[in-house]
Amino acid sequence: MPTILIVDDESIFRRGLEHMLAELSPDWTVSGTARDGVEALERMEACLPDVVITDIRMPRMDGIQLQSIIKEQYPRVRCIVMSGYSDFAYARESLKMGAKDYLMKPPEWEELFGTLSKLKEEWLEESVRRQESAEGDREEKQVRLQLRQHILSSLVAGTVQEEELELLDRVGLSFPYPSWTCCVVHLDRDSVTAGRYSLADPSLFALFISQFVQELIPPRMRGEVFIAGDSKVVALLNHEAGEPEHEEVVRLAKRVCHQIRTLSSLTVTIGVGGAAGDLESAARSFAEAEMALLYRLVQGGDRVLAYEATAGHAGRKAELPGSDWRLLEEALLEGRTADAGAAARQWAGELVSRSADPGAIQQQVCKTVLHFYEAAVRRDCVQAWLGAKEVKQVLAELCSISSRTELTEAFGGILGRLAAVLSSRRADAAVHPVDGVLAYIREHYAEPITLSGAAEKVYLNPSYLSTLFKSRLGVSFIEYLTNLRVEEAKKRLLYSREKIASIAEASGFSNIRHFNRVFKSATGLTPLEFRKERRGEDPL
Repeated sequence: MPTILIVDDESIFRRGLEHMLAELSPDWTVSGTARDGVEALERMEACLPDVVITDIRMPRMDGIQLQSIIKEQYPRVRCIVMSGYSDFAYARESLKMGAKDYLMKPPEWEELFGTLSKLKEEWLEESVRRQESAEGDREEKQVRLQLRQHILSSLVAGTVQEEELELLDRVGLSFPYPSWTCCVVHLDRDSVTAGRYSLADPSLFALFISQFVQELIPPRMRGEVFIAGDSKVVALLNHEAGEPEHEEVVRLAKRVCHQIRTLSSLTVTIGVGGAAGDLESAARSFAEAEMALLYRLVQGGDRVLAYEATAGHAGRKAELPGSDWRLLEEALLEGRTADAGAAARQWAGELVSRSADPGAIQQQVCKTVLHFYEAAVRRDCVQAWLGAKEVKQVLAELCSISSRTELTEAFGGILGRLAAVLSSRRADAAVHPVDGVLAYIREHYAEPITLSGAAEKVYLNPSYLSTLFKSRLGVSFIEYLTNLRVEEAKKRLLYSREKIASIAEASGFSNIRHFNRVFKSATGLTPLEFRKERRGEDPL
């Protein structure tokens, strides 16, 4: 609703006009009154009127002077001038100042309301234009911010295009100094309670860190800070060249760590890359900062890790913990979910503690996941385990973790889920694992069968299956399989006219010499002798 400021040195006229507008023109609101031009100017900021209705002749400052100042300082405010003097000179001067109308005092109310109606239409049109302009400004600002983020991300990724560099000024990016250093600030997730992290929007943590870093950048540096993920913030610092300036970057990173820990109870780890001599080389500094950040796996969080200081640490290779590995594999393949998760966490923890090289740790973790991935493929349970993800995505997520706590938890969770899937498969089978193996042997005895292969079918460790099998049947897995094949060969020798070589192959024996030896050991006769004796005819 548009507003009006009434200016007149006669109080009776001010009150009368205010009352009349309130009664007869509900589209307008009187936001204030003033006795003269001086008082009107004092109240302009508080009233913020859209229209000023002013008398001409007033003490201290008349209506013409007031109108002149309003035109200069408040160009959007419309003026209606009233006077009891029918002097054309006043009307001409007022109209030259931009007055929307010059009315005799007291005005004809129809004439006044006609003027206000026109001003109302203009006010509405102007409001729409201002709103559209504001929305346009907001959209343009948003586009600039998005473009700015894209250019910064491309700079540190090394993918920025020449035409994008030409837009630096347009998006407000200025780098007056000859050297650049990239810092990557990573939230230590183990410094945030699970409840606090889940209840809050994770992106708010990164927003808090980015604002904090931006505020601590000293005036002698130019710093562009942007969010690269829920837990990661990148700071591209532009500064003078030289070792002292680069050391100042490291000191800045340490201040950030200290201040965030002191003021928020959160902790961060910051990787600092080496100094770059040109903007295109900022990607190298970023890659070095990311590499330095990997050493959080070895050295822990809540610290600054400079690339120069960490680059020489790699060398000692990780050794696979043998006993822990055996416990992990047995628990997982037997479907013991809790034991598998715990064993995986213990295995990963020992792996991290035994190596000073993050690359070796990541490599061993990936090898281990791929080992069990192959087992999941053989058991046809990859989708039940990983869902819509591909294994390479799982590996990439693991390699992006630079916290030993997060890595052990993530690794334990992945293998724990696989154990749960295997456990569910076994429960769905609803048969004793030995019965499942027997059914498998009877169906596939003619094919190459191993204890390990049979154990995979029932999700057991081979040694554990061997023990169960012997306990249940009184013979070993190999003995049972051999006896079954010999019995099948006997049937074929007695009830078919197949050649001995064909019978050997159909019964699951790899070659006829092996078949002859095993058959005679089991029956005391060669296959030919067995056929001749039992059938009473010459062998074919």
